[in-house]
Amino acid sequence: MEENNAGDNMNLCESCEAAEAKIVLSMEPNSMHLCSNCYNELMAKELDLKLEQLPDTFSLKDHQGISRTFEVDRRIHPIGICLEAIETIEFGYKFAVHGELDCDQLELLTKLIAKTRKGIAKKQVETNAFPNGQILYSIIDDQVTGIIEYDDTSDGTPLVIIDGNPFTWEEVGKMVMSFEGFQIKIKMYDVTDDVEEESD
Repeated sequence: MEENNAGDNMNLCESCEAAEAKIVLSMEPNSMHLCSNCYNELMAKELDLKLEQLPDTFSLKDHQGISRTFEVDRRIHPIGICLEAIETIEFGYKFAVHGELDCDQLELLTKLIAKTRKGIAKKQVETNAFPNGQILYSIIDDQVTGIIEYDDTSDGTPLVIIDGNPFTWEEVGKMVMSFEGFQIKIKMYDVTDDVEEESD
């Protein structure tokens, strides 16, 4: 049995025939297109796991006092449970946590909300404008954390989501140019990892 993301296809779940299919579950010689709920119910039955009732969404205020709404996406895997908080706008904030199969799912949700609250509490990129109207983005505290996303308008370069906003690779490069002569360290983290800021 193999699980894959179904991508952006707007086909309906083959089980409930109501929600959008987001997962392709491969079971030789056939495959099924399932929505998140039907996939989780199938996996929970296979793994003898009880699905706790979780809210569909939650809202928190960011560093500017703006309310941000997040959808809660649960994914059951044979090795554990992943919860994601995905902002309800395109290329917005995204946070995730991982727990064992026997974890308290409500506690895992509390951990996700706490991670989201911390992640949106601090501004990382400052926006200024030149007198001619040209926008200048600058990194505030010499380090920045973001999410890499596919950019269908570029030729092989990604978008980087910072502060819940998408920046092109060129825009990130211009931010980094203000540190000309400095050393740079690039390290990749799984979306469920906690990325701690380094202190001087």
